[in-house]
Amino acid sequence: MANTIVEGTCFRCGRIKTLRWNYAQDRGECRACRAHRAPQETCTVCGRQHRVNARTDDGGAICVTCYARSRRAEDTCEECGVVDPLATRAGGKREDARNLCGRCYRNPRRPCGVCGRIKRVALKATATSPDVCPTCYQAPVIDCSICGQQALGRRTTNHGRPRCFACQAAQQIDAALTGPDGMIRPELKPVRDALTEHERPRSLLSNWHDLASLRLLTSIAQGQVELSHDALDARPQVFSVSYLSALLVAAGALPPRDENAARLHRYAAEVVAQVNDPEMRGVLTRYARWHLVGRAQTDRHDRIAPNVAARCRGDIDSARAFLDYLISGGCDLDDCPQAHLDAWITTDRGRRLAFIRWLKRGGYLRRVWLPGPVPAKHPAHDVDPEEQLALVRRLLHEPGSASVEDRAAACLILLYAQPVAKIVRLTVEDIQMGDGETFLRLGPEPVLLIPPLDELVTALPAAQPFGAASKLADSRWLFIGKNAGTHLHPASLMRRMHRLGVTSRASRNTALLRLASTTPPAVFASLVGVSIGTATRWGGLAGASWSSYAATRRSQARP
Repeated sequence: MANTIVEGTCFRCGRIKTLRWNYAQDRGECRACRAHRAPQETCTVCGRQHRVNARTDDGGAICVTCYARSRRAEDTCEECGVVDPLATRAGGKREDARNLCGRCYRNPRRPCGVCGRIKRVALKATATSPDVCPTCYQAPVIDCSICGQQALGRRTTNHGRPRCFACQAAQQIDAALTGPDGMIRPELKPVRDALTEHERPRSLLSNWHDLASLRLLTSIAQGQVELSHDALDARPQVFSVSYLSALLVAAGALPPRDENAARLHRYAAEVVAQVNDPEMRGVLTRYARWHLVGRAQTDRHDRIAPNVAARCRGDIDSARAFLDYLISGGCDLDDCPQAHLDAWITTDRGRRLAFIRWLKRGGYLRRVWLPGPVPAKHPAHDVDPEEQLALVRRLLHEPGSASVEDRAAACLILLYAQPVAKIVRLTVEDIQMGDGETFLRLGPEPVLLIPPLDELVTALPAAQPFGAASKLADSRWLFIGKNAGTHLHPASLMRRMHRLGVTSRASRNTALLRLASTTPPAVFASLVGVSIGTATRWGGLAGASWSSYAATRRSQARP
């Protein structure tokens, strides 16, 4: 027998494929190479020069396109009724096989040979390989003709030569970041390096045109958008813009700044611009810009914390709502009646009185008086202490209860009464190791972490941002955020805590009561980072008397 179908290396293209082996010449040729060297004839149907796919009864040539068209007349899909080439036919290998076109046919649902899940088959099983679902399907491993490494890629993308996904992504990134002068701007080269080091270049290639941040980066590289904070601030503040802004700052392309302060200034300007009355707009400008934003408290990193910025935005909204309330009632800041003001402050006394008091100090609202301060209420602590301790034990000893970050953050709330705004700002420098013990600096004095909480804290950070931000992440944060160089947002951590059953305020108050009842105020304050006055008040709420402890400390201090 002169020819046999075997698996081997094609002597023409060098690829491992199914070959027709010629024993006389001792070599094999794949079907594609045979088709390329097959003679072409004039099709008797369309009259064009093509390779022959079939012949008529009298020996005339029929090309591939005309052969498919000639068979459509008798191929009707049972699903949609369209006359088209069929993907499956009735009476096939499957018992329930029907005449279905390519649009109506769906691959069967079978267990995937890789992950075991029952899904539609993307790669059907052969004698040597199992069924593979679309999620587990991978491109072939090739020897890249550019970098020379064995990696996932395509066999015929570099002028017929194999090229891995990493090299494809690098070429696409270079083409996108090249400016009109044919060069990549020096300040964008760190961003280029972070993109080319992406762990999943195939994902980057597939989603390149769908990612708004990459499209905006391309516009900046090509000079269509200015590379500045002002240009990015002028665009709609969606996630893609904030993600790219943080990426450019982490790469050194943009100077660092306090993002919360910048957003707060921008928000105040937008709210003030919506007030039409000139006098009201001037009052709101002074209150928002100088009293709220200008006096906003910063953290130990000299930045405005997210919770402080959120509180300032709430106060600005409340002030704007009061001015709108005056205008809608036909009043101004000088002739506002008492009944009008009483109706306003009834619904939200705590927040709405702050702006009213500021107006009174400025000489406005002369005809009205304000009620006196309301005594502080007993802090809410409606969480059962035993249930809270049971939750702590489950989070400490059950690895599957939550992620490492969530377990560590929840235990810091439930055991040490830490607010989420402070937890997300913890850094690796706050962890101290010595004599086989782990300490965490929450206040002036580091606190000893109990096992296995020490293992959870020392395992942080356990997650990285996605995409190029992972290469430019700031490794000092224990809780890393989605954007490059940032920590996790307190609101995000709060939502994750709520899913675990940890209500931040009530859970913290319960922990504070427990600490105040078992620890002297001075020690309690220095360990968890609260003032001595706050610790003393919580000691009084817990019913603990530490006068004897203070006397003992004074007597021990005497020589």
